[in-house]
Amino acid sequence: MLSFKNLWRRKIRSGLTILGIAVGVAAVVVLSAFGEGLANGFGATGASSDADLLVSQSDAMMLMLGAIDESVGRDMARVNGVDQVAGSIVGILSLPEAPYFMVNGEEPRSFAMQRYKLLEGRAAVGKRELMLGRQSAENFNKRVGEKFRINEISYQIVGIYETGASFEDNGAVIGLEDAQRAFDKRRQVNYFKLKLDDIRELDAVKAAIEAEWPDLAAIRSGDPTSQDDILQVYRSMGWVLGLFAVLVGGLGMMNAMLMSVIERTREIGVLRAMGWRRWRVVRMIIGEALTVALIGGVIGLALGLGVITLGANSAAVGGMLEGAFQPIMAVQAFTIAIVLGLVGGGYPAWRAAKLAPVEAMRAESGASVKSGPIVRMLGLVLRGNAARNLLRRPTRSLMTMIGLGLGVGFIVALNGIAVGVEEIMTDMLSAGQADIIVEQAGASDAAFSSIDERLVTQLAHHPAVKETSSMVFGTANVPGLPFFIVYGVDPREGYIAHYRVREGRSIQRSGELILGRMAANGLEKNVGDTLRMAGASFEIVGIYESGVSYEDAGGVITLKEAQRIFGKPRQVSFVSVTLHDPGRAKEVAAELERRIPDLMVAPTADLTERMQDFASMDAAFGALSALMLLVGGIVMMNVMLMSVFERTREIGVLRALGWGSRRVLRTVLAEALILGVLSAIAGIAIGIGLNGLIGLIPDYGEMLSPKYTPELLTQVVVMALGLGAVGGLLPAWRAVRLSPLEALRYE
Repeated sequence: MLSFKNLWRRKIRSGLTILGIAVGVAAVVVLSAFGEGLANGFGATGASSDADLLVSQSDAMMLMLGAIDESVGRDMARVNGVDQVAGSIVGILSLPEAPYFMVNGEEPRSFAMQRYKLLEGRAAVGKRELMLGRQSAENFNKRVGEKFRINEISYQIVGIYETGASFEDNGAVIGLEDAQRAFDKRRQVNYFKLKLDDIRELDAVKAAIEAEWPDLAAIRSGDPTSQDDILQVYRSMGWVLGLFAVLVGGLGMMNAMLMSVIERTREIGVLRAMGWRRWRVVRMIIGEALTVALIGGVIGLALGLGVITLGANSAAVGGMLEGAFQPIMAVQAFTIAIVLGLVGGGYPAWRAAKLAPVEAMRAESGASVKSGPIVRMLGLVLRGNAARNLLRRPTRSLMTMIGLGLGVGFIVALNGIAVGVEEIMTDMLSAGQADIIVEQAGASDAAFSSIDERLVTQLAHHPAVKETSSMVFGTANVPGLPFFIVYGVDPREGYIAHYRVREGRSIQRSGELILGRMAANGLEKNVGDTLRMAGASFEIVGIYESGVSYEDAGGVITLKEAQRIFGKPRQVSFVSVTLHDPGRAKEVAAELERRIPDLMVAPTADLTERMQDFASMDAAFGALSALMLLVGGIVMMNVMLMSVFERTREIGVLRALGWGSRRVLRTVLAEALILGVLSAIAGIAIGIGLNGLIGLIPDYGEMLSPKYTPELLTQVVVMALGLGAVGGLLPAWRAVRLSPLEALRYE
């Protein structure tokens, strides 16, 4: 009861502390649900209650990235024990309303169609017929009989279905032949679904298939695959990102509890003199912290559920959030709240327990504290009333700086990675010299881009084009590496010069491979060795270094070999274009895009702005940055309110001595701005250090090469100043409104 009374005495401070915790907990809940939904969505690919086995490309990172000739399905149907075989294709589209829209291509009269439970209409059995998921039909406001466009082709909606898998219910189903045309998978499928005569023969059938086709893998439902590792990254990613918001809110709570102890020093001294033992004081302080944390946890959970519910009804992220909330997330939310309460109240409780009764009773609320050498040194650097006020409470100021610095550091780390990845991608696709980059229009991800070679010929014949270089981009499973990036290029085109060979020579013909330095070190391979992938052996004829870890962790083979491995016959992933006059890049890109609507054509400098995967990344990072700013603003406002509360009498004295409202306002805002600048400095150091630690993660860390541009650092400082200004406005307004007489009577 006493804990509630103490919290109620400072309602605004308690409310802001609770809000900071709530936003942090809500962030964990929403981001965890987002990661879970993403993993569930991709994990549902290939799921079928009637399929006994899935057959996929053995070294494909995910089922939807595999490519198998459809003729294999006919041969597989003749294997003893196999009853039916159904090929499937999965495509991810980028639509204006939904950046990740899943389209499944199924054989119309196969058992695989039984997965899609019809709510209206009938199954898609003819060409250019489409079944729309229940949630998609609601989001796009579509009904049976209307039209729906996929890659500039119009389809007739003949049915509305439901599967229970959010990604699929937010997507569509078309016939296999239509999907092969729409996604340039001529005579190919991503994987096969198999129904057996007798489930007891499953192991024998599995062994027979893998013996007959060594580059394929037959998977039982529920068997672990390489896809599971990627999905686990999705699941943990959201929780880790949300944890930063919780840390900032937790430090804010510790700051609030510490202030509570400081301003009640005399009261605690009286309680100790009346017989309260130290453990009872500790219990009271931790009880207050736990109360704040639990209330914040409940509000945060409710807030998170509200955001998830709203998001699940939107076309943009509905497939990632619908049904993604798990009960374990509520347990995690309350566990986080309890830990925050214990940690946030731990230090203030320890400080309160250390107080000797006599010294505590002599203390004055808001009295200055003893300063150490670091604080005295800062005092020589920072001049003025605002700086001195911050140094009067060095512990609180330091904790605020660290708390806000964590939030700012998170923004620095994220944006540093984003800038680095964008620069790497631009340099990789342009080979450092191209003026224009070409990708498939509407591709939701670089891995899904497919351009017909006939369109490349059209590009090359444009009078403004000097030369073109094509690339096929993909990943493969290679034992000993987390993932292996394969670049397919034509040895006769200029792009091959991008890979600077340090040992041996460059590729000249099929069956040859040059290996990146990082990959060579990880695999312990040298020139002359062989590397097996995608069911074929390649001779390593050279070791290259491009200076980019992302590229040096892979290998380069001929364009034709890459087309065969990744199932892109007569197709490429990207085209780099060099112009006779580089100054006409924007003009020529716009003209080519008008002429060939199937292509996204962009000047090299604008490439990442036009690519959907980078647009999605920037949007996600922007949302996370806004979240950190929100939590940081709450913490800043709380700290400045504490500063005004504890100096109420002092402000009254200053007003009585003639200080005007503007001078008081300037002093409080100056404190907040100084804290903002110091937090920005700390945040930049924390962000760079955080990315340095990420770089030490085995296998994955070296793939990231963050970049810190002057624009990014300037933006961070401006954001921190904005935090100071916004966080200091309410406290400054409160200070200005104080009547001198009332302030002088304040205890």
